[in-house]
Formats: sequence, C-alpha cells, structure tokens
Amino acid sequence: MAIPTNRTQPMPTDQKSKTVLVAGATGRLGALVELLLERGHEVRAISRDPASSAAERLRGIGAEVRFGDFENRASIEAAATGADALFATGTAHRAGPVGEERHARNVSDAAAAAGVGHLVYSSGDGAAPDSPLALFQAKHSVEQHIRALPIAHTILAPVYFMENLFNPWNLPALEAGVFPSPIPVDAPLQQLAISDLVAFAALAIERPGEFAGKRIALASAELTGTQAAGAFSSVTGREIVAKQVPAAELPPPLRALFGWLGHAGHDVDIDALHGRYPEIAWHDYPVWLESQRARLRNLCPHPEPIAR
Repeated sequence: MAIPTNRTQPMPTDQKSKTVLVAGATGRLGALVELLLERGHEVRAISRDPASSAAERLRGIGAEVRFGDFENRASIEAAATGADALFATGTAHRAGPVGEERHARNVSDAAAAAGVGHLVYSSGDGAAPDSPLALFQAKHSVEQHIRALPIAHTILAPVYFMENLFNPWNLPALEAGVFPSPIPVDAPLQQLAISDLVAFAALAIERPGEFAGKRIALASAELTGTQAAGAFSSVTGREIVAKQVPAAELPPPLRALFGWLGHAGHDVDIDALHGRYPEIAWHDYPVWLESQRARLRNLCPHPEPIAR
C-alpha cells in the first residue's frame, strides 16, 4: 500500500482518538487507513477475505481486520458496532452502477443500525437524478438514501481522479509517448489527487461537528490535456504529446463519461475550496506528478531523458 503523500495538520493533543471503520480498505482509497493510524486513531478495516495478503498488510501497519462483504449487510453491521465513524466509497469499478447503489445502501443502512456516530461517504461530483450517466444517477440515489437515514453524515464529491491516468486503457498510449486526454486537449478538466481526498476524509472524520450534514465537492487543480502533457514532460524530462482518447476505442460506459466530461464536466470553485480548507496540502498537477515519479519512470517512451 502506497504511503499517502498528503498530510493534514496533526491531530490536536486534546482531540479524542476515534475508532474508525474503513470499508474498501484494500482499494484505491486504502491509504486512509495509514493516515488515520498515523494521526492516532484506531482503525478497523473490513475485507471479504481477512486471510488475504492485502488484509495481512493492513494488520502489519496496525489496523484490525474484520470480515465484511458489501453484499452482506449483517457482516458490515457487526464490524461497525462500537465505531465512532465509518468511511466508505462507491464500488462501480467492480459492481457497476446498480451494484454500487446496492452496496452503498447496505453500508449506510448497516452504519445506522450499528449506531455509528458519523458516516463519511465518497460519492462523486456530477451526481444528479437527471444525469445522462447511469453511474451519476446511482450516486445521486445513494446520497438521497443516506440523507434519509438517522445518522450524522458527510458526503464528499470528488471530481475526476488524477490517478485515472494510470488506468489500463491509458498505459499503451503513455508507453508510446502520448498523453491520453479524456476530452479535447485544449479543454480544461478539473481533477483531484486521491491523497487530497484521503486527507479531506480524515479531516471530516476528526471534525464531525463541522462537517456533518455537508456535501463538499473536491478538486485539486484544473488544466488542459496540453498543459498536463507539458507538466509530464517537465517532471520526467521526456517528451510526451497530448491526444484525445478516440471515443470509438472506449467501452460504452467510458464513452458516456468522457462525453459528459467534455460537454458538461465539473465546475468546482477551486480557489474558494482551497481557501476554506488550507489544512489540506492540495496538489497541483506538477506536484502530483512528482509524487508519482516512480510509476512514470516505468511508462516513459525513452530509456534516457531527452537532452534539453
């Protein structure tokens, strides 16, 4: 598990340590486990396979691993009993929109039934009942369900992740010296570093009185594909050119998402957000690329830096 490159300010010494259940701790937001442990909290992580190597890594850093399956509400309720807070995120990457909605209802219902003090749920900016994307319709339905439950809650709404650059469909382009943009290369795209989401989730967990009842859209930076490719070249010393990913090469769900990003897209007031929460070490794109240097090195199209 990668250590988060972002840190909020250390937990004040007079702040009570919390017991936090993290659902999805073996996924891409699992770095929250490390951050919460580092900040003095007790962390439970649920896993469908507590004997797996991923679960063992969590135990190795100090987390308690309990069985929990998103399809089994009772298992989550049992794991959540006695927890001060529960963090969860969507599962569309493996379950699709319908599965994500089912899983999120199970998790949130379990949190309420277990008497968890605060549910922090990562949804998505763009969630709306009339969205042309089934995924965003499902996320909206989940948010509405959470609001109707008798539990204090905070909904985080991230924009497009910077880490999506490393999704499997982008790797051949990167290896060929092409920066794959989901939208036209001269159009701006708001993006969020996962470490910024993790840091914000920790902040919300620690300060429920401030964050309960809020829905907060999160973005780290806004830039075009051409600007992103320029930053990539500057950080790695290897030339790369931005090109839009051809829609015909994408499966229908991605084609719909990228179409939405290009025509509607995210509209977070980034300056206001960062000004309101200076505790987060928000990543601009070059800083995020620096944090990913090891991964980038493996994808560079040239074995040595290009002379400048």
